[in-house]
Amino acid sequence: MGALLSEMLDTSCIELELKERRKPELIRELAEILSRCGAITDIDSLVDEIMERENLSSTGIGSGIAIPHCLTSQVSETRIAFGRKTEGARFDAVDNRPVALFFLLVGPKGDYARHMQILSKIARYLHDPRFCQDLLAAESPEDILKIFRRKEGS
Repeated sequence: MGALLSEMLDTSCIELELKERRKPELIRELAEILSRCGAITDIDSLVDEIMERENLSSTGIGSGIAIPHCLTSQVSETRIAFGRKTEGARFDAVDNRPVALFFLLVGPKGDYARHMQILSKIARYLHDPRFCQDLLAAESPEDILKIFRRKEGS
């Protein structure tokens, strides 16, 4: 796949203290993070696209992790927002447990194969319990990037 997740993440797209507690509001908060870092311009449209995807099946994959995602005409390259809610939030996860780690992945319309490769890579990383614990313990957005770089070096 070539591209490194650490290169797709920007510290301005990382929020270590998400405020919302329920799925629709969390998705909006993550979309606002992407807007804040200049990745998207139409928050409402992106929220609609993500919720449309969520209505097919929840992207709360279990073990405290959710990876909401969609393909959109708003981006020309894949962008990622990371959010954390240490105490967890309701997100209709497949295991019905609260979600603490959120990755919002948006890719350009029509780039399905690359989108699935990146989604798969994120999911593989998140199968590593130590990686997840490190993300939960990180004290700054810079720490999050260091954790990704360390994982990509292994």
